Amino acid sequence: MKPAAVAFVLLMLAPAMPVDAQPVPPLVVTSAVPDPSGQTITVIGAHFGTRPFVTLDLLPVPVQFAVDSQLVASVPVNQMPPGTYLLTVSRGPAATDSGSLPMVIGAPAAASTPGSVPVNAVAGGARVQEPMPPIAAGDPAARVGDDVFTVEEVDREWARTDPAGYLAATRGLYEGRRRIAGQMITERLLAAEAAAKGVTVEALLAEEIPKRTIAMPDSAVTSVYQGLSDRARGASLEQMRPAIRAWLARNTEPEMARMNYVEELMKVSTSAEVVLRAPRVAVERSAADAALGPLAAPVEIVVFGDFESERYAMLASAFGRVRDMFGDRLRLVFKNLPVLGPESQSVAEAAACAHAQGRFWPFHDAVISQPGPFGPARLKQIARDAKLTADVFDACMDGNQSRPLVRQSIDEAGRYGIQDSPSILVNGQLAPPPPSFLPPFEYFKRLVEEALQRQTKEAR
Repeated sequence: MKPAAVAFVLLMLAPAMPVDAQPVPPLVVTSAVPDPSGQTITVIGAHFGTRPFVTLDLLPVPVQFAVDSQLVASVPVNQMPPGTYLLTVSRGPAATDSGSLPMVIGAPAAASTPGSVPVNAVAGGARVQEPMPPIAAGDPAARVGDDVFTVEEVDREWARTDPAGYLAATRGLYEGRRRIAGQMITERLLAAEAAAKGVTVEALLAEEIPKRTIAMPDSAVTSVYQGLSDRARGASLEQMRPAIRAWLARNTEPEMARMNYVEELMKVSTSAEVVLRAPRVAVERSAADAALGPLAAPVEIVVFGDFESERYAMLASAFGRVRDMFGDRLRLVFKNLPVLGPESQSVAEAAACAHAQGRFWPFHDAVISQPGPFGPARLKQIARDAKLTADVFDACMDGNQSRPLVRQSIDEAGRYGIQDSPSILVNGQLAPPPPSFLPPFEYFKRLVEEALQRQTKEAR
């Protein structure tokens, strides 16, 4: 048989390649422009497919019209604040099935280096004022005849009569000072390193940041998705994955790399750290609190939570692992803070009734592991599943016996200047909320490790 004939026979015997197995060109986004109506944007690109999925800063937006190279999405552009938003178009799970593009809406303010505004510079038509001279605790604040009230006395009275307002003011001042102090340290370290290498800071970062940029793990994608909650508008994790990946790559990964680089510089340079003391409260201890861990633990984490809050449920899912990791070095305390309405109040009262029987944590875990709504009948069933004594629990619920305890917890949160759930105090210091990309276990792990490190430094 001739070679050509052999080739023909082999070709005929080979299995046919299905049409959908043919390589699909990568999706490309080339431009995105707001339409004159102010209600839509037109996106131009290639290979969008028949049903593209579009997000703008991780918010899914409806697609009105789509062909392979163009789509129109419903976006109320005329109601959005000016800025740069990340647009992502995806058609499937593969890396080549999505494309992203920064999209400018309105006229965003020119970027500037944080902390670089000079004193007395003109900003928005107003002169930036010189900072006030420092006020010492013994400085006079008021006089009545020959009597003088010092700043310390005024602050003490402020803290006594308006503890929440006093804490909010001191926390705001601390956070502002800490943020600017951190920026000043960063700028000083980067400038010194750039000068040592004979390059500009911009050139230094352009060289060093890519070396340290690593892709965030899948757990970060899942954490961001869970944190979106209702903002995901019913979109699944798989639908949102390309947009979240693009968001992390554009925002989080470079920032994390920059932070790691600055930390490296801090370790090899002259000692550099923020030494401001954070405001702390003396957390009240009550028999109504549910706690895990010994009273003498060096780190106490107090969580004000609402069982109806998805964010609280996410954080609480990590309690067991964190306790297993740190053991007797950690004490976890839960305090009720129902802020989401009557049903939240009802679940909080049910949890207090469970605590009265010594079964708070089984009841707690059963509630956070399942979605609401939590009506009276369902709460009573959960109590039975958690091995509570049914008639005692029912009497507690039906008679509103735990309502005063929940009210006390709400009032306590108010004295600490806490209004949101979840809110966390670490040894009396209000913790920052978890970054969206950080899984709950990693968040708590960092909080505990930082608290232990602070104690080690303070003991020196």
